Amino acid sequence: MAAGTVDVVLDEHALLALGAGNILVSRILHQSAATDAWRVHVALAALADADTTRVGVAGHVAVLDQIVFHPLDLAAVLAASGQSRSLGWSHTWHVAQPALERPEGARVVTTAPKDWEGSGVSVLDVSP
Repeated sequence: MAAGTVDVVLDEHALLALGAGNILVSRILHQSAATDAWRVHVALAALADADTTRVGVAGHVAVLDQIVFHPLDLAAVLAASGQSRSLGWSHTWHVAQPALERPEGARVVTTAPKDWEGSGVSVLDVSP
C-alpha cells in the first residue's frame, strides 16, 4: 500500500448509488483506478444484497478491476453472528475492521450514514 492510501469499503447503499450514477462514488472509483490514493473494497455479501434490490448491480461492479472483493469467510460469518443487521451490513463492518493490510481499517462509503451510527467505523457520506 502506498503511503497516504485511503482504504474504503462500499456498503450496499453505496453500491446502489453507484448503479444509479452517484458522482461521488464514481469519483472514488475513478481515483482508485487512476492513482494509489484510494483502495476500494467490496464485501460480497453486501454486493449480493444490493443485487437483490437492483438486479444487475453485481454484474456492473464485477467488471471493475480496481475493486478488492472480499468473499464471505468463516471470520465474517462469526462477526455477523448475533447481529440484528443484515449479513451484507455485517460483512461490510467486518471488512472495515483493521487488518494486516489495513492497519487503520477502512472507511465505510455510504448514502445511509445513520445505519453506521454506533458501529465504531469511520463513515464517508456520499449522499447527493
